[in-house]
Amino acid sequence: MPGRTLPAVLLAALFLTSPSRAAEWQKAPVAPGPVPCPSKGQGFVRLPGSESCVRVSGRVTAGMDLRAGHAPVATPLVAGSLAIDNRADTDLGEVRTYVRIGNGRR
Repeated sequence: MPGRTLPAVLLAALFLTSPSRAAEWQKAPVAPGPVPCPSKGQGFVRLPGSESCVRVSGRVTAGMDLRAGHAPVATPLVAGSLAIDNRADTDLGEVRTYVRIGNGRR
């Protein structure tokens, strides 16, 4: 179809005859990694810009409940928990905040 090929040819000619500009790639600034807090215990890292140390942990368990009978029934079982432990040194001593969410076993 000549009506449709003309715009495509013009667009290709415009693209090929225009001066190409090389993209200047800039390296993204490298953020420092987590800074450990060994005085608070294993797994704690310092929050950037503060004196607080935090540890995030959790657990996921999965299984299958199989019951024999007239019709076999397979029920998936999934449980999990998420724990956040925050510790900060203050003038009155260490302040600890601990939150655990979920139905996982401990």
